[in-house]
Amino acid sequence: METKKSDKFLSTLGAAQKGDADAQFSLGAMYENGEETEQNYAEAYKYYRLAAEQGNIGAQVNLGLFYSEGYGVEQNYEKAAEYYAATAAQGDAIAQYNLGLLYENGDGVEQDYAKAFECYAAAAKQGDAIAQYNLSDLYFFGKGTEQNYTKSFEYCQLAAQQGDSDAQFTLGIMYEKGKGTEQNYAEAYKYYKQAAKQGNSDAQVNLGILYQNGDGVEKNYAKAFECYQAAAGQGNPIAQYYAGSMYYYGKGVEQSFIKSIEYYKLAAEQGNSDAQFTLGIMYEKGKGTEQNYAEAYKYFKLAAEQGNIRAQINLGTLYYEGKGVEKNYAKAIKYYRLAVQQGDSDVQFHLGNMYRDGEGTAQDYTEAYKYYRLAAEQGNIDAQINLGILYKYGFGVEQDYAKAFEYIAAAAELGNATGQCNLGDLYYFGKGVEQNYIKSIKYYKLAAQQGNSDAQNKLGVIYECGRGIEQDFAEAYKYYKFAAEQGNIDAQVNLGDLYYFGKGREQNYAKSFEYFQLAAQQGNSDAQFALGLMYAKGEGKEQNYTEACKYYKLAAEQGNSDAQINLGILYENGKGVEKNYKKAFRYYLAAAEQGNPIAQYYAGSMYYYGRGVEQSYIKSIEYYKLAAEQGDSDAQFSLGLMYEDGEGTEQNYTEACKYYKLAAEQGNSDAQINLGILYENGKGVEKNYKKAFRYYLAAAEQGNPIAQYYAGSMYYYGRGVEQSYIKSIEYYKLAAEQGDSDAQFSLGLMYEDGEGTEQNYTEAYKYYKLAAVQGHSGAQNNLELMQENGFGIKK
Repeated sequence: METKKSDKFLSTLGAAQKGDADAQFSLGAMYENGEETEQNYAEAYKYYRLAAEQGNIGAQVNLGLFYSEGYGVEQNYEKAAEYYAATAAQGDAIAQYNLGLLYENGDGVEQDYAKAFECYAAAAKQGDAIAQYNLSDLYFFGKGTEQNYTKSFEYCQLAAQQGDSDAQFTLGIMYEKGKGTEQNYAEAYKYYKQAAKQGNSDAQVNLGILYQNGDGVEKNYAKAFECYQAAAGQGNPIAQYYAGSMYYYGKGVEQSFIKSIEYYKLAAEQGNSDAQFTLGIMYEKGKGTEQNYAEAYKYFKLAAEQGNIRAQINLGTLYYEGKGVEKNYAKAIKYYRLAVQQGDSDVQFHLGNMYRDGEGTAQDYTEAYKYYRLAAEQGNIDAQINLGILYKYGFGVEQDYAKAFEYIAAAAELGNATGQCNLGDLYYFGKGVEQNYIKSIKYYKLAAQQGNSDAQNKLGVIYECGRGIEQDFAEAYKYYKFAAEQGNIDAQVNLGDLYYFGKGREQNYAKSFEYFQLAAQQGNSDAQFALGLMYAKGEGKEQNYTEACKYYKLAAEQGNSDAQINLGILYENGKGVEKNYKKAFRYYLAAAEQGNPIAQYYAGSMYYYGRGVEQSYIKSIEYYKLAAEQGDSDAQFSLGLMYEDGEGTEQNYTEACKYYKLAAEQGNSDAQINLGILYENGKGVEKNYKKAFRYYLAAAEQGNPIAQYYAGSMYYYGRGVEQSYIKSIEYYKLAAEQGDSDAQFSLGLMYEDGEGTEQNYTEAYKYYKLAAVQGHSGAQNNLELMQENGFGIKK
């Protein structure tokens, strides 16, 4: 029986038949939605097409949708793309979004993320929420545009503000993970809740997790369960798994293994491997059901085939023990191997046992060793012990007691002091385990209490450095002393350091010397170097360069680069040994080849002056550069000089400026002066009196007399600073007191002319004389004139 048509429908039909495009569009909508008439996609398509042919944009968009979904016409993505493209070009946001979708999925057009991005962006700009969300997705994954979490967050937020539940859910994830914004569980909670209220099951799951863990909201198992149940009711398998778990543990709901199984089964049927694994456990243990190994096997296998490691392990165990399936060691090994590939240490250990005992395979100690080692490297103590046994007996590996001892040390928890000390090392250095100073201290203390001197020394280091515990020199001294008394060389050196610097004890060079000597006698190169230094400085002993040379040589022969440098210095200056530039150069070179920047600088200097080696500016630059790259300011300054003077390279003020600046920034006053000169004269850099003055002042404040003279001159002429004869005199005097003849001469002029002070020929004469004695020609001339005219002196 035909449905009665409404007056509205009939009037719209009449207008449509007369060719009214708007009426045709409206009629198409009535047919599409079943409003005022029966739903009829074919008729809707017909009228949309009539309207579209007259240029009605809404009709064209809807035609694209009909072709895309196959409503009233055979599905045709190419046709859909044509209509979307036409209307998108006219600025229709829906068409832009839909065209973007076709490009993203490669439907009817070649997949093109960049074009999808372009379309979504156009629609998003017009406020289309779904386009904003999809644009966020492209930014998140870097599809069609550079990955940008911040932009992703921005567009997701725009869509979420319009109530898009997918965007609200994604925004929750971004807040939870700290992607595109700071991690904020409270905000994550807020957006999950908004999406959950709209029935978004994924948001309901994540909201439940926040309630369960108390992240961003007070922990509430009942509310967590409520969220899981709401999502589970929509068929969400993850929610079904979580709901099952809440029933399993009785969290937020009365414990019920039966209900737990019910939800786990719902999730398992949808392929959730965690639910399948847990069902296997429940059948294996007989929880909520009769014990049934065959069912356990069934569910473990389903989960194992999806790569669930725990299921692979348990399936292997069922084959190993012949429960629910015929015993089969070969298949047990097969599943253990699958789990091993994902790094499970328990399985690695068990596989090691099977190869060791020849279960399911030929006995093979080499394979046993391989799997024990894999497990041992993950900290599996049982595997470490067994690996130690293999090393001890030489099974599957070359016999090596040191290695055996190393791995058996993992038995630290059983009270083995060496093991405790080694475990402390692992935690301290973060080798094979996350670095943890607190745990390191714990194990060092356990070992130290048993008298382990290495642990005692290491505790001393920790207390001295304040790592993982408050710095305490007194405690450091205590532990070093315990270890030193047992002959621990490192502790003797460290105790010597404490006495040398007065840490934890009153400074005592004699005691410091005593402990360094104990360690030096055992061949410790650091102690030998320290003794050399103390002899050279006369600390704890009378100054004795011969003895200094002796100890430096002992340490240098062991490759101690600091000792090699100091030995080179003694040879260069002939202290404690006959002056010998060749030997000096040899020791500098030995240390330089170890990468010591100070030695590289000295080697460069020897090449520069041709001392102990043929003079070579090129080689000099080579070594200066090595040192400069490691931040040695003397080398950087020297390079600046060579570039400024064009020695070993073309003259290059720009490079000179670069190296002077590097040295100046480290406080090298000579470099600061030269950099100031470059700025003052505009060489290699734009002339800048202010910067020149700043560098002169920096060097002057370090007491450099040349810099003080230059600072005085800048004040005198008012360059880069307000002109001041008084300040000029102040800086000239600082330099003059250190014997700077230019400053002395300048002071003479100022006193003679009465600049910044009363005219005073006596003072002028005094400063001219000081400069003249040093050979300053200007001062000598002025002094002669004053003497001829009887100024400043009695005739």
